[in-house]
Amino acid sequence: MVSGKTDEFDYNLIKTMNEVIVSGNLSRAATNLNLSVSAVSSSLKKLRQHFGGELFYRTVNGLKPTRAALEINDSFSKAIFIIESAVKNKELIQSGYSTLKVICPDVLENYFGADKNDNIEFADHGYSDHDDVIQHFLHKNIDILAGNIVLHHERVITRKLAVFDDFVIVCSANSILASQDNFTLTQYYTLPHVCYCHRLLGPEKAPFGGKVHIDSPYSGNIRTAYMSSSISGVIHALEHSNMLAVLPRKIARHFIHDRQCPLVEFNLPEEVKIICPPLYVNYLFDEDRGVDISELIKYPV
Repeated sequence: MVSGKTDEFDYNLIKTMNEVIVSGNLSRAATNLNLSVSAVSSSLKKLRQHFGGELFYRTVNGLKPTRAALEINDSFSKAIFIIESAVKNKELIQSGYSTLKVICPDVLENYFGADKNDNIEFADHGYSDHDDVIQHFLHKNIDILAGNIVLHHERVITRKLAVFDDFVIVCSANSILASQDNFTLTQYYTLPHVCYCHRLLGPEKAPFGGKVHIDSPYSGNIRTAYMSSSISGVIHALEHSNMLAVLPRKIARHFIHDRQCPLVEFNLPEEVKIICPPLYVNYLFDEDRGVDISELIKYPV
């Protein structure tokens, strides 16, 4: 442990150092703390003088904490957590509830119990790159990110979701093909497709970001007539056309049976297989929110 002075606690100075550790540079830390860069720099200078050693060193990726800085931060992190938790709990009591902020494709909203929990705020935007979304997590702008993305950070927990593994063909109940017993490979190629695609699932023009494998000497080209990142848009297009879509069976049955949408489902032609990449849920370990999030992600699709 550096120096014998670590028993002296200045909340604002330690919080500033902690923010620089999290943010990786002075300007971002200043923005997050609503301070000027010079004020942040001055705080670090005071800490450096107080503890008698360098706290950060520069790299091509920004400021990195020295071992001394990490030891200091570890010593006071519990105190900071207690103070911020007390403030946050007071705010939650005043507001009456805590809203969980979830970024995911809208087709996953039902997985998180959207119809069972009023305290969830969904969004399908805000993701730019890995480091950017980590910053959103660390500053509590995001509670959960779900999709084909794995975040790499010591405080982020990642769990695999086994959601999209059984696909069916869906079309309008008014389609000329709705009364037949099964779908053939020829019909699969002939009819225009509606494709649900989302950047958090995988490549465009692939059902739910999956890879289409055709066990046939001739693998033709699928006619994609309409693409949407809105599952409601896909369902609406199916209801009012002769197009078809490839959807996970659980999602299809949710709209057919629970939502009473005028749609019918068929098994995929035996030659067709959809292989989807794994989906993941990422969330920040937080003792205040951990129980809420753990309970939330137990809901089945």
